[in-house]
Amino acid sequence: MAKLRHKSIAVHILISPDKFKGSLSASQVCEALEKGIKKRRPKTVFTTLPLADGGEGTLEVIQQLHGGTWISVDTFDPLMCPIQADYLWLADQKTAYIEMARASGLALLSVKERNPLKTSTFGTGVLIADALKRGASQIILTIGGSATNDAGIGMAAALGWTFLDAEGAAVQPVGENLVKIASIGSPSAVDCSFTVVTDVTNPLAGSDGAAHVFAAQKGATVTVIKQLDKGLNNIASFFGSIASEPGAGAAGGLGAGARYFLNAKIVAGSSWIMDKVHFNRALLKADFIITGEGKIDSSTWGGKVVSEVVKRCDKVFKQTILVSGAFESSANFPLFLDENDVFTIASRATDAADSIARAAEILEQIGEEIALKYLN
Repeated sequence: MAKLRHKSIAVHILISPDKFKGSLSASQVCEALEKGIKKRRPKTVFTTLPLADGGEGTLEVIQQLHGGTWISVDTFDPLMCPIQADYLWLADQKTAYIEMARASGLALLSVKERNPLKTSTFGTGVLIADALKRGASQIILTIGGSATNDAGIGMAAALGWTFLDAEGAAVQPVGENLVKIASIGSPSAVDCSFTVVTDVTNPLAGSDGAAHVFAAQKGATVTVIKQLDKGLNNIASFFGSIASEPGAGAAGGLGAGARYFLNAKIVAGSSWIMDKVHFNRALLKADFIITGEGKIDSSTWGGKVVSEVVKRCDKVFKQTILVSGAFESSANFPLFLDENDVFTIASRATDAADSIARAAEILEQIGEEIALKYLN
């Protein structure tokens, strides 16, 4: 790969990564890479645009862009234990940004506690209810990292929806009870528009649905997965065509639930965030772009941040350099990219623990290497 040669004009680099899950936020990745490059090429001009895909870290990206106030609420975790969780409130826009993982996320439970038969999105519904009481006219719900498989009935229950079995008895809004629902009662309509942000395109039920694809990581056995899918198929009879829409299976079916209960619009997380931060405008000014995530593998190229950055760069013939915690080559790796342009923390660390502990330090070293390789 030839070096970029700029004799009198400073090179302009756009650094635009996702978070490195478990070690660094997207902003911290930007800071470390910029620091390393500046050590070797101090005249370099930088634009840093931390990105997210609708999962953890999305609200921090939004706050950097729009400001806002964190609102702390007494709510419930996925097993209905009392907790406090916050959301981002932009009073001047009457807009709330709610990250469901803060109340209903997998990270809130220990491995032994994970059980999608028993978990609920009720706590997320409490956050939504608080934003509505505050006067929200627009709520953006990011739904990555869920511990749930309840198709959003927990969230809906917190907002006044009722779920009854065939005998007319109230059904507790958890995953195992989806199969029991025989009728649904709705509350009064609310004057608020809802947008769901996710990078998942799966339908609600079936072999590609929420239970079969995602429930195992939430603690489900093969038997439990079949039970959950049966419940999802039951609720799908109420949801109708919504159940087969892309993103319906996101967050254990919360995607479909938000569409049905909230009349929400589902948007692709990576593209939505990139448009929010005006990525294309920054891209056109850059000589080349650095992007990355915690692990680049076959799943990266299915619409995640890195794949969207690479796609947009390729359209305007801009060179992309990839940085990651670890890299697994795959048949999905873009043909127009060079695998030698992937810099990894793992290749410079002694083991996985060292990769996490020294992530910022090693990224700074990688920044120096990038400067020496690509900048004269």
